[in-house]
Amino acid sequence: MDESSWLWLSLSLPFLGIALERLIPGRGFGQVMLLVRWFAEQLSIKVNRSGNGPRQQRIAGGLALLAILLPLSLGLALFNQLNPLTVLVDSLLLLCLLQWQAPMHSYHRITHLLNKHLHKPARNILRPWVLRDCESLSAVGVAKASAEMLLLRLAANWFGVIFWFMLAGIVPALIYRIVTELHFAWNPKLVQFRQFGHTASRFYQLFSYLPFQLLALIICCYGKLSRNKAALSEGFRWPYIGSGKLISVSASSLQSELGGPRHYQQQKVEQARFGPSQQYPEAAELDRLALKLNMSALLYLLILSPIYLARVIYL
Repeated sequence: MDESSWLWLSLSLPFLGIALERLIPGRGFGQVMLLVRWFAEQLSIKVNRSGNGPRQQRIAGGLALLAILLPLSLGLALFNQLNPLTVLVDSLLLLCLLQWQAPMHSYHRITHLLNKHLHKPARNILRPWVLRDCESLSAVGVAKASAEMLLLRLAANWFGVIFWFMLAGIVPALIYRIVTELHFAWNPKLVQFRQFGHTASRFYQLFSYLPFQLLALIICCYGKLSRNKAALSEGFRWPYIGSGKLISVSASSLQSELGGPRHYQQQKVEQARFGPSQQYPEAAELDRLALKLNMSALLYLLILSPIYLARVIYL
């Protein structure tokens, strides 16, 4: 294969993988990452002991993170050094790391049921996607929770992966995606992972800040710019500032309230409210959120593509 053909493959195959993931119905190849989640849960059963003190639990969580992260990332880096078809393997792996269709499909099913005033079945669809208790959620609660779920899931499992792949390649994208899965599996919002999941949570906040910030800036352009910019600065009121900026600017753009208190393991946790008070998202706002995220995905790729092209051509 001559140099121009190899360059063409290097430039086109990852974009083909991105397009395929958007077209494959259901969970698609993203189900592969459920193996990481399953292994993380099994590992936590073995090493996360409630009898240990907070410091020991944090150390155990950090070591568990390294035990999962290092073999996979170093193995892939070594394989890429020896493999002559690196571009093909990277594109297939990227297809497995991305997750757009699954949360978006669930979101559309939820909004469809809410439009029919069937919030209890909608609650059942929402439950696997969130940590919070869903049993007592009203129709308004389901609408707000599903909007937040879609924002944060796509930001973590699609926009974040694209960001690190375009910027630095498949190994950083894999590291980011594994850290994301470990954060979800060992989320400190749950009592049993409050210390054990601390390291994974910190890494997740660190690696997600820049991709979340870029997405928030893009969403800021939908609607009144001055109002959205003011909302962007309110992200610090959320436990994770990157997630807070996304929720705040989306609430401002939709002119609907997001955030507010929620329950985890029957315990009420107070969270900041964003957007106009008591103006809750309805069918039109929920549909607009999905549309804005689709448009944002295209803009995201357009912004990052020059960086990717320069990396492939010159590095």
